[in-house]
Amino acid sequence: MIEQYDALLSAKLYAGEIAECFRFLDERAAEDRHRPEYWHWRAVTHLRGGEFKEALEICCMLTRESDIFGYQIHCLSDTCAHLGLKQVALGMIEYFANKASTPPVGAFLWRVYGWHYLGEDERVLQLNAEGIDEHSAYVLGHHQGRSAMRLNGIASGVELMHRHWSSREARRVLFPHVDVEHYWCGDRVLPAHMTFASIASGHGDHVNWVRYAGALQALGVQTTYADGSDHTYRFAMPEAERQRDADAMRAAGFVVAPDGAQWTEPFALFTSLFPVLGYASSARYIEPVDASTGDAFVDEIRQRAGGRRCVGIFWSSCESANNFANRSLRLPELAPLFDSANDIHWVIMQRGFEHKRWLNDPRSNDREHFTTLPTDMTLAQSASIIDKLDAFVGNDGGLSHIAGALGKRCYLFLNQVADWRYERDPDHTPWYPAMQLIRARRLGDWDDVVRKLSQALG
Repeated sequence: MIEQYDALLSAKLYAGEIAECFRFLDERAAEDRHRPEYWHWRAVTHLRGGEFKEALEICCMLTRESDIFGYQIHCLSDTCAHLGLKQVALGMIEYFANKASTPPVGAFLWRVYGWHYLGEDERVLQLNAEGIDEHSAYVLGHHQGRSAMRLNGIASGVELMHRHWSSREARRVLFPHVDVEHYWCGDRVLPAHMTFASIASGHGDHVNWVRYAGALQALGVQTTYADGSDHTYRFAMPEAERQRDADAMRAAGFVVAPDGAQWTEPFALFTSLFPVLGYASSARYIEPVDASTGDAFVDEIRQRAGGRRCVGIFWSSCESANNFANRSLRLPELAPLFDSANDIHWVIMQRGFEHKRWLNDPRSNDREHFTTLPTDMTLAQSASIIDKLDAFVGNDGGLSHIAGALGKRCYLFLNQVADWRYERDPDHTPWYPAMQLIRARRLGDWDDVVRKLSQALG
């Protein structure tokens, strides 16, 4: 039964069906509670439901009592980053690494993952892969690239990340099931046709780095989107910017073959082309695939708003398959923002468990200040609506990247330890000129984030 937990629980977790997940776990408790896998899934369910202290308690228990089980490192680090309990996580990492039953590779990977999640970038860069298996060495290499970029800027670590994450050899080691024969990762001879696929990347990554497609298209490469992005937005970079980037690629020795087809993915686009094109920034390089698809919703929103500014908001990605608690808010933490902004009509675009929590909040019935979009809203409709609003507030997820790529006035909130792509500037990012970053001054200081958001929107 434990082997089925992943398939049974993941779909429910990502849909925000937290109560149903706990019911299932309760039914399995008598038979499975002696197994660390059971407690791991219980911790993850607490994490996805925003019950971070409960998740942390289980992770610490697992770390103390289980002999070699170690998958809780992700939940442990994510939870402590959200709560600002860095020293707790660091202490548990060292406890696990120094247990007599912990294999050397387990201790090594806990330090790589945990230290990076918690912003211990100097310590990550000091690690070495001597005596470690090939897969773990590549895990270290690309985390060192990410830590270097977060610490010293993207130019300092992009080559390291390319070598250990995006190169053919890295794909062979880390993702042995993928087709590396037809994989493009920076070759100077470009195929006539390129397909953008997804390997360990999210929708935000596609939106962020599809900007590089402008140069490929200007060179004559035909592009298609395996993830269906072209059904959500239309690539719309100004022709002058496409030609500028194409000229830079020609100067760097890129040419297009008369035929041939290859696939690539967002990180390969980034690590291959950033050294040539930099941020390739544009104030607006996508458009909704159907600009009118959200008209009816926006008309209703404007009528409800009665002249107030209409601002979209998405605050939690805890239902995502990735680690997002360290960059997501919970509804109770947003109360001061909602209560202080009487001149704003909020457009609630949240999904998952936090959407359910919102519907149980009395504010959700306040039609004068809030409109809640239905959960069956498509991504294409969401993009169209964001494009017509006055501003957007979001965490580091797909909708914020869409807002930034649309050139929309956007406020992106981040934990103190944020994704490496935002580097060290506390307020702005070259990726999106119209986006303002709102960073916590200390790890997990969400009160500070909400205060800064209130000031910025005011």
